[in-house]
This record gives sequence, C-alpha cells and structure tokens, in this order.
Amino acid sequence: MWLAPGRSTLDLFGPGFVLLRLGPGSPEGLVRAFADRRMPLRVWEPPPGGAVARRYGHPYVLVRPDGHVAWCGDRPPGDPGGLADLVRGPRKGGGA
Repeated sequence: MWLAPGRSTLDLFGPGFVLLRLGPGSPEGLVRAFADRRMPLRVWEPPPGGAVARRYGHPYVLVRPDGHVAWCGDRPPGDPGGLADLVRGPRKGGGA
C-alpha cells in the first residue's frame, strides 16, 4: 500500500520484525518479549487517516523480515512471549 509518493508499506520491512500498530492499546509486552529474546522488532504507527488499518483489517499486524504477515489480532497478544517464540521458530540445537 502506498504511504506517500515513492514510499509503500513494503519499505517498512527489512532485517527485523515490524509490528504495525494500527489501533489503541500498548504493544509493550510484545516489545519486551522480543527484546528478551534479542529479536529485532520495530513498532510502526501509520499517519492519521486509517487507510492502512482498513487495508490490513486488524489493529495489530506483526510482519516477518521477509514481508509476510506472521500474526494479526484485534489487541496485543495475551502471551507475547509465546508469540515471539512461535514466530522465531526452532532454535539451533532443538531447544525452544
């Protein structure tokens, strides 16, 4: 989705996870869970207008570094650590 001339939502994604915060509530728990696991996470809030929120259909959208949606919800996750572990995938050596 275009955000401005020459800039789209694809430009938001890159080396880490991005949480699109498109509604009310605090993503603090998820931010903390990612930091505890040393996983890069950036929170992005759209400019006023609501077009991005309408496009994604949920107030919270977690996007993987490859640009695919990993999770979306109507509120911050109830188990932010569990979500971080799930989207991280298995760790080397088979441990969680």
